[in-house]
Amino acid sequence: MDTMEAETVTLYELLGRHWTLGAPVTSVAFDPVGQMVAFALADGALAIAPLTDIEPPQDRCRIALDGGRATISPRRKPVPPLTKVAISDAPFHLAPLGTSGFIASDRSRLLSVSASGVTQLAANHGSPIDLVAPVQAGGILAASGGSVISYDSNGDVGWLQERAGGNASAIAVSRDGRRFAMGVDGCLLIRAFGPRPEPAASFELGSISTLSWSPDGSWLAISAAKTGIVLLRLADARIVRIPGYPTSVASLSWSADSRVLVTSGAYRMIAWDVSSLDDASEQPVNLATGRARFVLVEAVDMHPERRLVAAGYGDGMVVVARIGEADELVVKQPGRGPVHALQWSRDGQHLAIGTSDGEAAIVTFPPNVFK
Repeated sequence: MDTMEAETVTLYELLGRHWTLGAPVTSVAFDPVGQMVAFALADGALAIAPLTDIEPPQDRCRIALDGGRATISPRRKPVPPLTKVAISDAPFHLAPLGTSGFIASDRSRLLSVSASGVTQLAANHGSPIDLVAPVQAGGILAASGGSVISYDSNGDVGWLQERAGGNASAIAVSRDGRRFAMGVDGCLLIRAFGPRPEPAASFELGSISTLSWSPDGSWLAISAAKTGIVLLRLADARIVRIPGYPTSVASLSWSADSRVLVTSGAYRMIAWDVSSLDDASEQPVNLATGRARFVLVEAVDMHPERRLVAAGYGDGMVVVARIGEADELVVKQPGRGPVHALQWSRDGQHLAIGTSDGEAAIVTFPPNVFK
């Protein structure tokens, strides 16, 4: 990775646009076509920013003819403000919807929000909405009052599963859009899409906080209280338990080829080579990635195309590392609170960052940064 050279400003300042929003950032979402990014705030507001930069880093890059050294010049113009929208009077759930918008929960209501910030009532469930989860085709699932409702990319109801379970603590949809998994009352439930699903598979794993399907749908990664990580192979219901984390794991992310799972919850990025599991092995191989620190990793996200992982730490630091290598690119130095929101754009060019101190950022990487 080429860190490039700058004399007076940090890489974060050179490549990023950042804003101070006045409330902790709780989650982040890119719209499906990659034009906007939305930051959900703990005070119930939504902040929306375009991915298009009036001074993109690649336009400020220069390559020296004598030695090929890359340099980048600082911005000349101030960063435009975000569009801020009042959604609720409390923290809410956020997901992309359709081709260019978002869906946000306001207690028992779902609100559709356009890229320009126009808000409309999409549905009123009559009971609190536990969670929303995106569907690959552009729709969402909403868990509310023990039921799960599917909405298509236009926000219209597709199907309803009543009594699908109790209050959901986690929900995730498989990449092929045929199954979803839910953490409910200490159990993992796996159900098929549709109003009359096949019988649900159920596993007693304890309280579940995070779920993530591998892109090929063969494995489900689960963060379970007092257990650490659980891997479930759907084909034969094989369960692999990975204990030993110093804290609960809030962030799970898979490589595009489904071979590697990266997690938060330790003093360095933890990368598991899930492809190393065979019938004789009890644990996947650990791929030492990045450097160990005295601060916990709070959030991780795998690059959508490369074997790169971004990690956000409890002290505000953000780094990018190659899987299985110690070398890191420090994107953001410590400061401005723990990083709880971290996500790559679908094309892998942009990294969205949100901290508990209310800082939001979009870091845009020129093509020659990752070689």
